[in-house]
Amino acid sequence: MDSYMYLSSFSLVEPDETLHLYYPGWLNVWESHAYNNALKVTGANGWGFKRFGTMKDTYIREAVRRPNYMPYIDAMEKATDSALYDLSAKERMHLLKSRTAFIYVDSWGESSAFEYNISSLHAAIIDTLPKNLVKKFSVNDVTCKIRGEKNALMQAMRIAQDYLCWDVFDFVVICAGYRAVPILAFTAEEINHKQQRKKYNKNHCINVSIERAGCFIFSQRESKLKINCGSYIKADNDNPIESNKLIASEPNLISSAGGTENLPITSNPYGRMLDLIKIYGNSGCLTPALSWQYIAHHSLCDGVMRTILGDGFGGYNYFDTWY
Repeated sequence: MDSYMYLSSFSLVEPDETLHLYYPGWLNVWESHAYNNALKVTGANGWGFKRFGTMKDTYIREAVRRPNYMPYIDAMEKATDSALYDLSAKERMHLLKSRTAFIYVDSWGESSAFEYNISSLHAAIIDTLPKNLVKKFSVNDVTCKIRGEKNALMQAMRIAQDYLCWDVFDFVVICAGYRAVPILAFTAEEINHKQQRKKYNKNHCINVSIERAGCFIFSQRESKLKINCGSYIKADNDNPIESNKLIASEPNLISSAGGTENLPITSNPYGRMLDLIKIYGNSGCLTPALSWQYIAHHSLCDGVMRTILGDGFGGYNYFDTWY
């Protein structure tokens, strides 16, 4: 059986708030230390954050540290509504009456401790599983949460592909969110670049972290985007573009979701190369999904894009998208 699935519908939501620069301060020494280390390993000279719930009347140096958490929760609700109602009425009714699995994904796991003045009810929504979303899709079967940092979405997609190809479920709904907590963003970037052991020259750019919420509905019903999640490529393997573990079709586009600096893919013999982080900003586990946003924004057709993500330890995950 071919290991393919179709992306029936998806939606990504990002903040309307403006981009705020991070300012280190002596009141939070560890965060400032992590910030300086992250700049050193990335070669950047600043860090910008675009977060849900940043308040205009907040002191500018505290804007990225103390946003309101409710707009983030509302964004997840908005993303699920958009993905669900982008389906035709017939497909929507079929989903609500079919065998459906629900997977909730985020980068950090129990991150409510980093939210400002959060209630216990909303802490449970962020840390565990949003029950309102489960009810919205009429899920009575499998529900789970995956906390896999930047690899979380790809791990969830591989589970979804297995569920669908083995005919365990008719639909798999993945809801994902990235909360750009400064201290966590800094330390994650530092760890990833240290593992790559690559030196970066100082440049005049800033790193950009953008919060996003997304909803993705996968099925075996044919649609515009066909997905295949490939096997994990170990560090001692050949270039994943040429590896015999990959499917035969060469990609027209190769997109990097981060962590691919050590790959010898500076030139793509099959087509163009894209850096999703440079185009859209870093959104943690949701960065790979930006490849579908690129396809939609540029109205691409009759091709295949391969999205590659380094895991920070020398290995690589990837998936192919036919459009």
